[in-house]
Amino acid sequence: MDASRRGIYDAALMGILSNEGQIYPFLDAIFDFLYRRTDFYHIKSSPSDKLGFNPGVARRIVRAAFESYHKLADEAQKKKDAAARVVTQTEEPVPIAAEVEVETTTSDDTIESTTSESVAAEPVETVPAAAKSKSQCSQKGDADNVEATKDDKADVPTVSAPKAGDENDDRDYDPVQAKFQSHPESYNGAMRDNYCWSQSIHDIDVRVKVAPDVTSRNQVRVTIGTNHLKVELLDLTTKTWSVHVDDDLHSRIKLDESIWTLVPGDHVLINLEKATELWWERLLVNEPKINIRAIDPTKPFEDLDPESQAKIQEITYNNLLKQAGRKTPQEEKVENLLREAWDKDGSPFKGQPFDPSIINMSGVNSDV
Repeated sequence: MDASRRGIYDAALMGILSNEGQIYPFLDAIFDFLYRRTDFYHIKSSPSDKLGFNPGVARRIVRAAFESYHKLADEAQKKKDAAARVVTQTEEPVPIAAEVEVETTTSDDTIESTTSESVAAEPVETVPAAAKSKSQCSQKGDADNVEATKDDKADVPTVSAPKAGDENDDRDYDPVQAKFQSHPESYNGAMRDNYCWSQSIHDIDVRVKVAPDVTSRNQVRVTIGTNHLKVELLDLTTKTWSVHVDDDLHSRIKLDESIWTLVPGDHVLINLEKATELWWERLLVNEPKINIRAIDPTKPFEDLDPESQAKIQEITYNNLLKQAGRKTPQEEKVENLLREAWDKDGSPFKGQPFDPSIINMSGVNSDV
């Protein structure tokens, strides 16, 4: 929602929230309305169907809206923490001639750029990479800047460069990709001059930086093709359109399941659904390739099939039981069978006290 329109529905929404009393019932009422009175949950049965969305699109719309305001809250908290640090530092005695420097960092996924640190885009017809001010994405991890300073390297606390001859050498370690991996907006992707992108095995999120005065969708033109992406922004001063992204995609996408939204004054968020499940080496064909051997190839738990999810939950539950010194369901089942057969005719243990410890049951949970 445009910043100028925020709050216009507060009275109606506050009435619902006051009546429900808690957040969950409030959200439940909102989605109940979408279910009963709109086609939000309707899945298109054919390309000619004019109602509803393609599978997965409604879920991504909700996720994009949530992320937008989650990042607004995150940014507000960072500003509050920075202000608190300033107050704390001013209260401490400062030596004469000492210079106190307060560094304010913004969120990786910043939403609202209304502070003095925000820099408006220059009024040019086209935005070449060398001429445009670097976005927050490229400031945090452009491949050309990764080795620039010692402080930059400190931004990657979880990855350390391997030492020659070490038995635990990580041969897939890449300092450039490690920089990208340290920020959610370029996780498994990269940071470029005008944009940054991240990916899962299923889809790609692209963030194209915009100036603080870009607050309406009418100032943005996004053209998504099955193998091409173009993003243009309207400069209100010159009334001209500047091209920020215009190139072929690395691979094909599902056009009907790809969407975009504007986070006013900060960035355009574009979600591209991959046509095939594969890891992209680059977003655009004319950008440098990333090292896909250095990314995180794991699948989120919710993306696994139900059988795999159930198996993982079972293994996790069994491990918790073992840590607590208790038997797993499979071990209890085997012990009950042993107890029933222990003293029967033909049993080698007949007449002996029941003692399952003398039986080797190391393979009982091997199928789990």
